[in-house]
Amino acid sequence: MEKLIVIEGKNTYKYNDIESLVKNFIHPNYYEVTTEQREEELEKKAVANTTLDNIPIIKWKDRNVIKDISNAMILYDEFTYILSMLQLQKFYLLEAKEANIFGKYINQNDIKDNYIIVNSFANQIMQKYLEDK
Repeated sequence: MEKLIVIEGKNTYKYNDIESLVKNFIHPNYYEVTTEQREEELEKKAVANTTLDNIPIIKWKDRNVIKDISNAMILYDEFTYILSMLQLQKFYLLEAKEANIFGKYINQNDIKDNYIIVNSFANQIMQKYLEDK
């Protein structure tokens, strides 16, 4: 069983870890480049995914101005980029309960299925993740 399943339009992608998902959706060499290059790549992707919808992009240094994280692209790292994409419903992400990647930020006691629809919890996960940073 794959840990992560991405549904984007009519396409489905399966991954066993967050790194593989990042390499496919952000950049194949994301983990081999400098922090500055990562930030530039995230910003390019964010602009491409928000311009038509007029969605604000908030960088980590501007985190004090965050009022509504559910309708913004939060650029702290690849994790917040993916969560923002989920909040904006750019794609859907299912996570196996035992994967404990995004699911570790939510209470899974009431979830009976084998997979968590991460989009349903993206706002809650983002808040907890940012609190930990």
